[in-house]
Amino acid sequence: MNRRTFLKKMIGAAIGLSALSLFSYGSMASASSKWNNDELFIRENDFEFAEEPQKREDTNRIIIHHTGLPKDRDMTAAEIHKLHRDRNGWAGIGYHYVIRKNGIIERGRGWNMVGAHAQHHNNDSVGISLAGNFSVGVPTNAQIKSLENLLVALCGLYNLVPDELSVIGHRDVNSTACPGDSLYAMLPQIRTRVLKRMGLDLPED
Repeated sequence: MNRRTFLKKMIGAAIGLSALSLFSYGSMASASSKWNNDELFIRENDFEFAEEPQKREDTNRIIIHHTGLPKDRDMTAAEIHKLHRDRNGWAGIGYHYVIRKNGIIERGRGWNMVGAHAQHHNNDSVGISLAGNFSVGVPTNAQIKSLENLLVALCGLYNLVPDELSVIGHRDVNSTACPGDSLYAMLPQIRTRVLKRMGLDLPED
């Protein structure tokens, strides 16, 4: 058994794999509690989509984005929803979560919906976007803290090891600069901290 398989078994044992077949907001709260993550709060939205997105059957990866407008500025999930629906012609916001400059996490798409955030890789992934352009700026400390809180809960909920296969940048699957050089460079340290917070930090051998 390799290290990654062993870690997945540890996550499954910690939260109970049977619970993973019943995804719900309650499951998210339960996963958060399991990993001592009391600081997680998600501001819910009830956006109207041009067409109802399909339900996501599997979740194997979490893909990290930035909003990437020319200026490194804050954006709300509502702004992104309008942009994606009215200008891009999508059903609505493509991300499942948006993390604002002040660290507030906002709901985008429903937790169980197929996203529209990474071409050819939407059916089995969750999309998290941090507001800003990290090719010219850097994420705020509040954003990084909220990202780690969210990753702890999501990795627990979906039985994912927070490594370079399961927690990735948009550029890892598509030809893009997203999520910007500064955020992308932080991902290894973010993964390590999430792994430690889940109690899963083990020697490589």
